[in-house]
Amino acid sequence: MSENVIDSVSIAIGSKMYGRFEDLPNTVSHVLAEFIDNALQSYRDNKSTLESHEVDYTLKVLIDIEWDNENGRARKIDIVDNAAGIEDSKYKKAFMPAQTPDNNQGLNEFGMGLKTAACWLGNSWTVSTKALNDDVERSMMFNVNDVMKHNLKELPIQKVQKDKFEHYTKVSITDSTKNVPAYKSISKIKTDLSSIYRKSLREKELELIVCGELLTFEEYEILTAPFARTLNGPAIYWKKEINFKFSKYSAKGFIGILRDMNSTQNGFVLLRRGRVIVGAETIGRYFPKCLSGSLGSPRYKRIFGELELDGFEVSFNKNDIQDKENLDALMEALKDEIHTKEFDLYSQAEEYRLDNNRKLIKKIITKHNSSPKDNRAPISIDTSPKMESVLLAPAPLLSIADSEQKIPLIIDEYDDIYKINGKNYTLKVQFIVSGNDLFWVDVSQKNNGIIICQINVEHIFFKHFGDPTPAVIAIIKTIAIAKFTAREGGDDTATDMYNYFNEYIKKTKV
Repeated sequence: MSENVIDSVSIAIGSKMYGRFEDLPNTVSHVLAEFIDNALQSYRDNKSTLESHEVDYTLKVLIDIEWDNENGRARKIDIVDNAAGIEDSKYKKAFMPAQTPDNNQGLNEFGMGLKTAACWLGNSWTVSTKALNDDVERSMMFNVNDVMKHNLKELPIQKVQKDKFEHYTKVSITDSTKNVPAYKSISKIKTDLSSIYRKSLREKELELIVCGELLTFEEYEILTAPFARTLNGPAIYWKKEINFKFSKYSAKGFIGILRDMNSTQNGFVLLRRGRVIVGAETIGRYFPKCLSGSLGSPRYKRIFGELELDGFEVSFNKNDIQDKENLDALMEALKDEIHTKEFDLYSQAEEYRLDNNRKLIKKIITKHNSSPKDNRAPISIDTSPKMESVLLAPAPLLSIADSEQKIPLIIDEYDDIYKINGKNYTLKVQFIVSGNDLFWVDVSQKNNGIIICQINVEHIFFKHFGDPTPAVIAIIKTIAIAKFTAREGGDDTATDMYNYFNEYIKKTKV
């Protein structure tokens, strides 16, 4: 049980210094990351205790912003976490400027993160924290103008009795500085934060909720294709795991080739202690020439990777790696580790090109995904009233696979929604480059509302009659869904299929 003897905390640093914090070079994303770092480190330091108190415990950090409707900027920022709180033994030191924690091998290594981050965003802020197994909540209110005007050296602490099993920290920032985010930038902030904490989000170490949205990190698609110099060879997944040491430095992670050239995903992301330091989504990535090649080259546009570094120091605001000379030396030493005769990643990145069919498919996908939503409303049909038969019923033209097919090489895909007898089905149109058939349908996931239509873009049909076109794709996928509808209707005759096809094709879009 706490002795409740903490009545004030020292903030002595020279009061005028606090007024300069808002002029420090930084970004909103990296400033908010300071609060997340504190929560993450608190969780890591107390993981076993937290998990023993709560079944299925998950660290959660919530960032909420109240907007000023007149200028479109943040009026108030709240950051709340359910980590272990700031315990008695660390409380005073947590608010003393430039006091590094006893263990500076974690994410809060400099001892200035919370203070500078809060002052960078607002002239007035409050921190309320309740440590697990303590019996009081402690709150401190900080006002930059009061501290400077009265040359304050200490601030009082307010205490409220709480259940000892509660645990949290709440930061509330008001009286905004010039640095607070604008409403129009919130999408960028979310993207940056999901990128910075990609590893924690990926491993489900953290739930990060910003303005009501649970952030996730969308993985980049890696190229699967034959080697550019042997296009008839087997498909290769172009990703190589890295675990490399160089003197006191090390790099662990992966390097790979993007499926498509992409100027926002190429280059290297550098992590340290489980979070991104260099290369958050909208902030410049690292392009060592020995790995990425020349600026603007296909290799430069395609090679990417994530490397967790050890042995390097970071900048004060944790957005850059120090000792660039040794970082470049590490990358140079890593170069030969990646390149082998059997896995010639550099040549593949430089020489691989999409064939014409794949380029056409990419255009079709882009067109489909950019269509207005009202153009892709569910195509609805009711199979209960029997349609007038207009054709005799020979054997079915399409075989539907109920068993698992051999997994083909999928080069792209998109989804459409059909409503059959009031039930929504997702038609997953997949473009593949293997198999002997022009197309087929897999209904093994129909109970989950998923129908898969696979179209072989390297089929001899396209060699005889021309490249895949939107019209051909529309006809093929409509045949597929018409056959499925006929089968679900019970009779599964060619006549039913043709009737459904003629009904669907009126509304089908690429």
